[in-house]
Amino acid sequence: MIKNKIVKIDGVEIGYNRPIPVIAEIGVNHLGNLSRAKKMVDLANDGGADFIKFQTYVAERRYDLNKNPKAEQFIKLTKEWQLLESEEEELWTYARKQKAKIFTSVYDPETIKFAEKLENPVYKVAAFEISNTKLIAELIKTKKPLIISCGMTNIQEIKKNIKILEENNVDFILLHTVSSYPLQKIHSNLKKIYELKNNFDCPIGHSDHTPGTEIPPLAVAAGAQIIEKHFTDNPKLRESDNFFSITSSDLKDIKHRVNKAYEYIYSPKFEEADPEKFMRSFKK
Repeated sequence: MIKNKIVKIDGVEIGYNRPIPVIAEIGVNHLGNLSRAKKMVDLANDGGADFIKFQTYVAERRYDLNKNPKAEQFIKLTKEWQLLESEEEELWTYARKQKAKIFTSVYDPETIKFAEKLENPVYKVAAFEISNTKLIAELIKTKKPLIISCGMTNIQEIKKNIKILEENNVDFILLHTVSSYPLQKIHSNLKKIYELKNNFDCPIGHSDHTPGTEIPPLAVAAGAQIIEKHFTDNPKLRESDNFFSITSSDLKDIKHRVNKAYEYIYSPKFEEADPEKFMRSFKK
């Protein structure tokens, strides 16, 4: 059965028979440099990004020191890459002046309050947070759509964790992803997109952590209705996700390939063109 659920984000419809948007995830690839973050917004816009995604957080609240043995190390790293609230406000104002459609990931209830102040239109839930019931409960209160990455999980766990969203009539999109940074292409496991589409009545997408531009159009062929790729202005940098992220020229290539995949799969002008018209008279 074809799942026809459409979710609208900042005026863009996502789902069956709709053009495939591409999210450029800047995340913390700016490494805490506001000027560089603005430059990356410009480059993502130039590359044709439909959405640009940030990460909004306070490092000390992002990781659980009691449960995560790597928490202290990552708090130290992400603290260096964290923008001040005043800087993030300036970045959002700048991006909107450039006509960019922007949104963010959050990791704790306090940060949601700040993101609401920024008028964030949709919340990304990282794969690490899919079972964070406290965070999800606070996100429901915003009445905003959610984009949820489904790495490190299975169909049963996803069903369990989205039940509360369905009960509260929250629109959501599920992204197939493999939580490995970077991911080898051979482990992309794109069949999971079909499994998600078969089990959930919502738009399904793919967050791709492989280097390069090869996987996104294949993900669309497998059924993805939205694509996310990490984005950088300098893939030579080793910090954060820069070294496996795409550039503006890569983004243009992905947009072209994804648009072609959409045209070939959905054939939006098929009925108008009527390519079988000549041969129809031979039908017995």
